[in-house]
Amino acid sequence: MTKKSERARVLKERNALSSAKYAELNRALCGFVSRFLESAEVKTIGAFLPIGSEPNISEVLEKWLRADTNRRVFLPVTEGKTMRFAYWDPEKPLKIGRFDIPEPTSELFSEPPLLLVPCVALNKEGYRLGYGAGYYDRYLSACAEKPFTAGICFSEFCDLDFAGEPFDAKLNAVISDSGFRRL
Repeated sequence: MTKKSERARVLKERNALSSAKYAELNRALCGFVSRFLESAEVKTIGAFLPIGSEPNISEVLEKWLRADTNRRVFLPVTEGKTMRFAYWDPEKPLKIGRFDIPEPTSELFSEPPLLLVPCVALNKEGYRLGYGAGYYDRYLSACAEKPFTAGICFSEFCDLDFAGEPFDAKLNAVISDSGFRRL
């Protein structure tokens, strides 16, 4: 199965989830993300806000921030072919960036030690299938210190059969509606 055909298949299936099924899967996934973040010994994370039918972890992120004023969340912003993580203040408006992705307008950037990474799908070896533009792969290959990466994905799209490529970055873990698992 090629990555392109697998991406198209998975997106079609994910987009076809009923509202009730999506809510059920997202609620379970958010519970595991919340438990993971509470156990993580970091004050700064990189995360994402959803587009399309991606899991929506925004409430978990806001709750995590409210629990400790020393915590910070950074979201991806793209500039040409590069991606950086900019400080996110949930009280401030976002701009719509490339690919209609909501981005903070902050000029404060970080290389967070923990990244929650959106995934269209994951294979058995822990390689992520994204939308195909390579932003996360390029970002991770350029990091001075490699962050811990946890893919965020609905379980039915984990452990799929597609080949990773030499430039693909392997994730450290996955958090799905079935739980947390190191890869």
